[in-house]
This record gives sequence, structure tokens and C-alpha cells, in this order.
Amino acid sequence: MNLLLAAHQLAWMQHPVIWLCESYAILWLVVRMVRSPWVRAGVLLMFCGLTLNALVTDANAGTMPVVGMPSQLHPASPMWRAATPKTRLLLLADQARLGLFSVGDLVLMLGGILIVSVCLHRTLTMEGSLSCKRLGWFLREASRSSDCPSKTQTS
Repeated sequence: MNLLLAAHQLAWMQHPVIWLCESYAILWLVVRMVRSPWVRAGVLLMFCGLTLNALVTDANAGTMPVVGMPSQLHPASPMWRAATPKTRLLLLADQARLGLFSVGDLVLMLGGILIVSVCLHRTLTMEGSLSCKRLGWFLREASRSSDCPSKTQTS
């Protein structure tokens, strides 16, 4: 797990364009698999969130600045650092007043929530309709066997 985290961190800090292209490719596959205007809107929001985070990270030498980071808080990764007067794109950085999230994070989460809710709704609707169909079939079969005598019986 530490190797995977290190590879992810290295890819983001050293080659953010490659990491961003990989993320876009995964989201493109989601659009191709789930054909829905709501899912497309969610993917577009996720694209925007990723782009905002990439912009601020790239502008700050591969690190995500945190505005208003408490002094007792130590980042879990060198990918984050406290904002300084030289920090670029402060508006797009992680903000203490937003719960240590950035605007890009919030847009990304909104898109993800939209995608998951649409897919979950579809799944539950499909399962519900299948359950109703199964119940209807079961009730029809039960009524046929108890109410109607068999047509193949001979007197």
C-alpha cells in the first residue's frame, strides 16, 4: 500500500499532466459506459475539479498549498504545505475555512456524488422492477396452478 501511495504521490508531483490524463481517461470510460446526461454533467464537474487542483498544484511547484493551516497540524504527505506570501492561486488552494478542502475538491466531490447517485438510482430502479416482475410471475403461476384445472386432463 505504501508503494502505491508513493507512486501516486510521485506521479502527481513529478508528472501531473500524465496523472491528469490518466484521470481523464478513467472518467471518459465512465461516460462511455453510463449514457446519461446527468452522468455526463457529473463527469464534466469532475474534469473541472481535477483541472482546478492541477492548476494550483502546478503553479506551486507540485505541492498543494493550504491557506489557514493550523500550526499544530502536520500534513500527512509532503504534497501539502502551508501557504506563504509567495503562494500562487490562493483562491484555488486548500482552505481551512472549507474544512481543508479546495474549490477543486468540492467541485470534484459534487461531480462524484452526482455520478454515484444516478448510478445508484438506476440500479435500485432496475432491481425494483425485476423484483416486481418476479413477484408478478410468481403470483400468476400460483393462481394458474390453484384456480384453473389443467387443460390436459381428460374426463
